[in-house]
Amino acid sequence: MTAGRRSPRPTDFRRLRTVLLLALLGAAALALPAAAVHYKQGDPVTLTGIVSDANGAPLAGVRVVFEASRSYFSFRQLRRDEKDLRKVTATTDEHGSYTIVWPWDSYFNRFSIVAGVPVKVRGGEKLEELDRQEVTRAVSGGSPAVVSVVVKSREFLDRFRAFLASIQTDDQRKVYDELGKPDKIQNVQSQRSVESSWWYFEIGRVYRFRDGRLEQVVPFDPVKGF
Repeated sequence: MTAGRRSPRPTDFRRLRTVLLLALLGAAALALPAAAVHYKQGDPVTLTGIVSDANGAPLAGVRVVFEASRSYFSFRQLRRDEKDLRKVTATTDEHGSYTIVWPWDSYFNRFSIVAGVPVKVRGGEKLEELDRQEVTRAVSGGSPAVVSVVVKSREFLDRFRAFLASIQTDDQRKVYDELGKPDKIQNVQSQRSVESSWWYFEIGRVYRFRDGRLEQVVPFDPVKGF
């Protein structure tokens, strides 16, 4: 044997075989949905369904987001990854129904449906997800794709809507528009008035209202990562 050269170890062959097997499995997984596609480029793809809670009651006013992305196998990460996310949104009607139309683009090969509630936060808005499901096979199988969504827990939805309904004054609306949903709300009712405290932990402030009128802003040490 030539000095300085090392014979391949069995573990090297096993590692190489594992990498090749993962690559083949990844490529096969990505190819499966494409085989069932029934669309030409630009064809309208319709997704429709009903969003309901665990008891079957329809949920109106829920935002439904259709997500299309490019899924690929990353040799560096040795796993499937995604890029180039595109979104189309709709809002459920009083019957919990939604309809989304998306022009087919063969570049995208992974599709999901997300049901959630848009919540104001400081500097913008975020979608509080209530349910998420992959719908690649349903979309690839033909249009219309019927995708019903069941929200297993509606606790956040009910609490958030109750909070929005409690905003009655310009002072409260101004704080909500600027800072978004409070991290914590405390209400104290007396015979003469209602006192509400809105806590924003990350910015270190509590806003105190009496009958909806802002009376005091109390600073405190911010709580990061809340």
